[in-house]
Amino acid sequence: MALSWIGRLQGAFVVWSLLFLLASLIGAASVGFQPERGRYMASEFQAGQSAHPRFVLSLFQNPQGRKAVILDAAPDSLVSGVEPELIGHLVKQLRSKGMIVVQTAGGDAIAAAKDADVLVLTCDLPQYIDLDFQALASAMRGRYLLDYSGHWDNTKGDAAGLPIQNLARHYWPHWLDPDLEIYVEHLRATVPEGDGILLLPGRQMMNTQARARWYLTLNVKLGGRRLYLWNPQKGTSFVTEYFEWVQEYQEKQPWSQTQPIRLPQRDFSAITDFAPTRTLTKEEVAAAKRCDVQWILFWSHQPDFRVADWELVPVETALAWTAEANS
Repeated sequence: MALSWIGRLQGAFVVWSLLFLLASLIGAASVGFQPERGRYMASEFQAGQSAHPRFVLSLFQNPQGRKAVILDAAPDSLVSGVEPELIGHLVKQLRSKGMIVVQTAGGDAIAAAKDADVLVLTCDLPQYIDLDFQALASAMRGRYLLDYSGHWDNTKGDAAGLPIQNLARHYWPHWLDPDLEIYVEHLRATVPEGDGILLLPGRQMMNTQARARWYLTLNVKLGGRRLYLWNPQKGTSFVTEYFEWVQEYQEKQPWSQTQPIRLPQRDFSAITDFAPTRTLTKEEVAAAKRCDVQWILFWSHQPDFRVADWELVPVETALAWTAEANS
């Protein structure tokens, strides 16, 4: 009797599995077997149930008197984003540190942003998502934009000289990141097939999130071009080895042997003071020549893809910077 029921239960699971597989195939075929962001869950604030103020406070050595504007909805609005009680906790904590905090409650963001040091987006109200970032840059005293809800277009902020830090976790795979896709199109248009690209972190690696390995996705999306990475067997391997790769790079500290390069005009980004560009070490110069690369792609190692963190430079230009610095 027991064996009979176990057999029926096993048969039910087999049928369920086959139905799930069939539904998955039909769903994938309906979009041409191409991934779509709409098939994944929406973003959520990465701190989960705690709208911790550390993201705002870390921007300032002394937060006393700094103005923070919280772009939130009216209490009775039905919007997606950070829960009102968590926003209240954030406001309370920032005020306890001496900050001036303004909540917009669905009102005019540009007017509220006058002389603001930092803006925090907490909801999906259209008037906040589709802001005039140029007008926002003119109104603000500072330039920090923190996205707690994952709705801002980072490239629009970049064009206005405003770096946006996305603090929402995306449930869609990182290879579907919209800013990544925009930058990949730029790289495809700039780098001919067959060319080699040496990828170099521009500064310290302060993050070990697996999502920060954007070079893995670039290697796929830039097919036909040769990409080279320091110690790739660890940097592209399992997460534990990737952690070791970051640790070893931190111990190596190649950036300490180089000079940062401030660009008057960047290849793609409009934010000039965030460029990860620097001169090259002797080992990097040797690698560029040995691998016959035509380009250096500098990057800042972050889990959020921002075009401000990437800079493509012809290898001759990087070599000239290095030669001038060492002369």
